[in-house]
Amino acid sequence: MKTTLLLILLMLSSTLLASQENPSRGLASISQNLRVDHARELLGKRYKRSVVSRFEDQEGMELNILATVTKRLPKAYRGQARAITSAIINEATAHELDPYFVMAVISGESSFNPLAKGPVGEIGLMQLRSSTGKWMAGLIKMKWRGERTMKSPIDNIKLGTAYLAWLRKKFDNHGQLYLAAYNMGAKSVKNALGRNIRPKDYPIHVMKRYLAFYKEMNTQKI
Repeated sequence: MKTTLLLILLMLSSTLLASQENPSRGLASISQNLRVDHARELLGKRYKRSVVSRFEDQEGMELNILATVTKRLPKAYRGQARAITSAIINEATAHELDPYFVMAVISGESSFNPLAKGPVGEIGLMQLRSSTGKWMAGLIKMKWRGERTMKSPIDNIKLGTAYLAWLRKKFDNHGQLYLAAYNMGAKSVKNALGRNIRPKDYPIHVMKRYLAFYKEMNTQKI
């Protein structure tokens, strides 16, 4: 009798646990190798001494990104936090970028406001101009719906990460240069280099956020 009761209790416990929502459900998975490779590219010799290196083998970072995204999104968009988090991870993986780097660009550009508008027509999370968005949509064969596409958080992330990847290739994986180009345009960066000027303000602006997101992982409670 006791054995039967114990079996029933074990079965009920298993059923209860199975019915509980998996915190990672619906989230894309981070490619650790790609994340670390890009972090090494961005930080160079500083990588080993950086906070980023402490998380080289860290698992479950998807939940940290979800927590970060949820906390920073406007209330009206928090219901889309999982979809936006997955978009960040998926697009970063597709272009061999660290998802935390993509988040750093989003943070620096729009403070996670999907409806943000810049002074010269930049729109959305990654603050692209419509002309750049339309051009990138053509390159990646994505349907273009004008400003509606730019205001869609998912579409904006797709276009913004594709543009970052395009600039990365153009500047031979040099983080400071392709970040500067994201802000001021590839032609302006090349002109600056021709005058022996290496733009650094915007890259520093983004990289501070990049490192801050990794530091934040020590205090997040999932």
